[in-house]
Amino acid sequence: MRRVIAALIVVGLAVGVVLLWPRSTADDPPGAEASTTTTSALTTTTTTAPGTTTSTNDDSHVVETVEEAEEILRELWFGWFEGIYNQDEERIREVVATEQFYESGVDAFGTLDFTDAPSPDGLRFFELEVLMSTNDCLATWSVTIPEFLDVSQPRSGVEVMRLVDSEWKFASAWQLRNDLWEADCEAQL
Repeated sequence: MRRVIAALIVVGLAVGVVLLWPRSTADDPPGAEASTTTTSALTTTTTTAPGTTTSTNDDSHVVETVEEAEEILRELWFGWFEGIYNQDEERIREVVATEQFYESGVDAFGTLDFTDAPSPDGLRFFELEVLMSTNDCLATWSVTIPEFLDVSQPRSGVEVMRLVDSEWKFASAWQLRNDLWEADCEAQL
C-alpha cells in the first residue's frame, strides 16, 4: 500500500510539473511579480561542469550570492532536463537527492515537448532569490523559462537542494513560496 501511495505521489508531482508550467507566447514578459528585497533579474550567467560545488571557503557550503545560487540551479536543471531528454536514469540520479524526485524524472520520460536538446544556456532566469542557505541545504525561489521546451511562459517555484557527497542535488520542488518546503531542509535523505 505504501508503494502505491508513493507511486501516486510521484506521478502527481510529474504531472504537476508539466501541467503547472505556465504557457503563453515567447514575446510575453515574465508573468511574475518582482521582489523589491533580495530578488534580482539576472542577465549574465556562468555555467560549470556537473559536480561542481560553489562555496565561500574550503569547509563551508553556504551560498552567499544570487550568482552562486544561479550557477548551482542552472547545473541541476540542465542535468534534470538532459536526463529526461535522453531518457537517461543515471543522469537523473546525478542531480537528485531523493527517490521521489528521481521517480518524477523517470516518469517524465517521453512526456515533455522538447523543441531542442537541453543546454545550460537555454535556461533563462528572470528572478532568483535565495530563501535559505546552510551548510547542507539551499532553497531558492526562481522564475525560469527552459527555452528548449515547448513552453513560453515562465515557471515559478521553490527549489530545495541538499548537499550530498559535497555536491548540491535537488531534494524537492514547490509551486508556492509559502509552501512547506522548510521541512525538506531537515528531512533525512
